[in-house]
Amino acid sequence: MVRLIIDTDPGIDDAGALFWALASDAFQIEALTTVFGNVPVETATANARKIATLAGRPDLPIWSGAARPLVGEPHFAEHIHRPGGVGYWEYPDPDPDAVVPSDAVLRMIDAVMSSPGEITIMALAPLTNVALAIKLEPRFAQSVRRIIYMGGAALTWGNVTPVASANIYNDPEAAEIVVKSGAPLTQVGLDVSRSFALSPAHIATLWESGAPMGRALCEMIGYPDRHDDPDEMPEWKTEGMHLNDVPCVAYALNPEWFTVRRLHVDIELHGEHTRGQTVVQMIDRWKGEPNVDVLFDIDAAAVADALTAAVIAHR
Repeated sequence: MVRLIIDTDPGIDDAGALFWALASDAFQIEALTTVFGNVPVETATANARKIATLAGRPDLPIWSGAARPLVGEPHFAEHIHRPGGVGYWEYPDPDPDAVVPSDAVLRMIDAVMSSPGEITIMALAPLTNVALAIKLEPRFAQSVRRIIYMGGAALTWGNVTPVASANIYNDPEAAEIVVKSGAPLTQVGLDVSRSFALSPAHIATLWESGAPMGRALCEMIGYPDRHDDPDEMPEWKTEGMHLNDVPCVAYALNPEWFTVRRLHVDIELHGEHTRGQTVVQMIDRWKGEPNVDVLFDIDAAAVADALTAAVIAHR
């Protein structure tokens, strides 16, 4: 059983990944840590609490972390996820007066250092919390089992700039610290996420199942009430429900769903048009020492089927 700390900024796609991870018997989820990203960290923390409760884990530790990047100001994605972060899903905060520990980085360090080589960090958000843990504890990078991060684009275009993915662009300095840390790393970037979506048929199956998590995912994109409205999240209806974070869970469950290449990755910090780009050396001539397992290709149908089955089965 894989022990996980999931670092997250829910986010509709985070919700899909979290529902699947929480429904799986393959993971022992130690805690959720939250960070700014899709929404402010306070909203992300409330959403993490809602997701854990709906998944039957109201006891799951949730630790709040960084509210801003190491350099500059945060860039939120409320235009995609709506102001509440989870689209049209309306679910009451199970404990709005809860005092959430705000020392996520220190607690992440304590968890990893108390069980060297056992805990994997699954980072579905900007890498600020993870980078701070690496800088504060010099042994952290060598003590974590693996860091699986969602972000980057090796052979495809970006989703916030022509070359940069949102999670990396939101804190390039943090991403640079992580890729240079020497920790075992897996990049789950847009090379695979762009090829994955829950089809309209999967969405209909989730709704018709009546399963609480399945219905919540549907409600996030306005299904079924807004399904015929061409102005409301149209790409989620014609192309399917894009859940960029889900392949992170899929990789942790079954790496054989992917093609994996060990390559050298750098983070561009200074380019006027390229800040936040993951610069991936695809051929040997550049002599960069490989530092990241980069995912290419995905068995998207198998992943969509597995996610749908897991969410429906978990009641």
